Amino acid sequence: MSITLPVPGGGGSTAPKTYYPGTNHGEYQFIYIAEIINNFQAAYVGEGKILQNVLRGDVTFHAYRALQELHYDTFKSFKSQEIEIPPSLVMALPHDYVNYVKLATVDASGVEHIIYPTNKTSNPFAIDQVTVDGTDGNVGDYKYDTDNIDGIGAVTDLLRQHTTTPIIDTGVSVTSGSNIIILTAADPLILPGMIVSSGLTIGISPNTHVVDNDGAGNITISNNATTTATISITFTSPIPGSNSWENYKGASGGGTSIDGSLLGRRYGIEPQHAQINGSYYIDNDNGNIHFSSALAGDTIVLKYISDGVSNDNESVVHKFAEEAMYKWIAYGCASARVDIPEGIIQRLKKEKAAETRKAKLRLSNIKIEEITQVIRGKSKYIQH
Repeated sequence: MSITLPVPGGGGSTAPKTYYPGTNHGEYQFIYIAEIINNFQAAYVGEGKILQNVLRGDVTFHAYRALQELHYDTFKSFKSQEIEIPPSLVMALPHDYVNYVKLATVDASGVEHIIYPTNKTSNPFAIDQVTVDGTDGNVGDYKYDTDNIDGIGAVTDLLRQHTTTPIIDTGVSVTSGSNIIILTAADPLILPGMIVSSGLTIGISPNTHVVDNDGAGNITISNNATTTATISITFTSPIPGSNSWENYKGASGGGTSIDGSLLGRRYGIEPQHAQINGSYYIDNDNGNIHFSSALAGDTIVLKYISDGVSNDNESVVHKFAEEAMYKWIAYGCASARVDIPEGIIQRLKKEKAAETRKAKLRLSNIKIEEITQVIRGKSKYIQH
């Protein structure tokens, strides 16, 4: 969030006349990390203080490291994204993604139903292999990426197999100098990002991909066509797949729900499979989340953790954790120096732990009235 506090150090609030018509509502609970650094320099660094000769660069480094560490398990996670699952059943990880909190599907009433990751399969690197004896080698031999060559001319990387079935349209109309191609019939499975190739030396330039599909048979591509003709075009997904995941997601919707033989019985059921919300697999290598086919077209909410340093507007600290930040910086700066007594370092370490614990409790936002109401629903008598 962007902060417009008028007083350096966050000591004042925005005037109501400016605050309410604006968009930075709730800003007073945060303080910029730049102010944290300035305040630390004033209070902790200097002659007669704990840190006498610490460079501002050191303070800045440890401030950002503290911000990252506190984001992982102390600060409240409020980052989320909502998308409708496309026919490709793939969602790209957010640009500032570090780890997920949960994924949920949203029903028609807006209620979130959590979905669970599958541990029954994965999406491994599928090596492309020779299928017919020939110039490429014998059946089963590995294929290599001829575009990736090292300094001595040797092919270095294995070629990845694309297991997703390409879409082929044999009657596509292309016009020289235009980036609009016309399909034989509309196809919603042709998605932005797909690789476009004609297999000819004319028609479509190399490294061309789909930019947009209007749903009426008109496809916008990234490069202009080089001829006017009716040609065959292949649309290939750029998202690497594997037989393991492709087979799994297509089998019974890719879900791992209750085994039919266990219906009506309690013994043997696994709670993680006692739901029909679908499943997903996070491919961290390629930065994608793959969903089971039962979730196609559903609305998915991803709640995730970032590290707070992806842009300046996110480099803010809740005031409940301001003191914890100072202790993290002090301990980091002191532990990196050789002229600080070990006793001081250990004291700062204990203070850092205590302030972090305090910040976590504060940010947990526990309210006695809310807890009491929940426990009452558990048939527990609470007197207060």
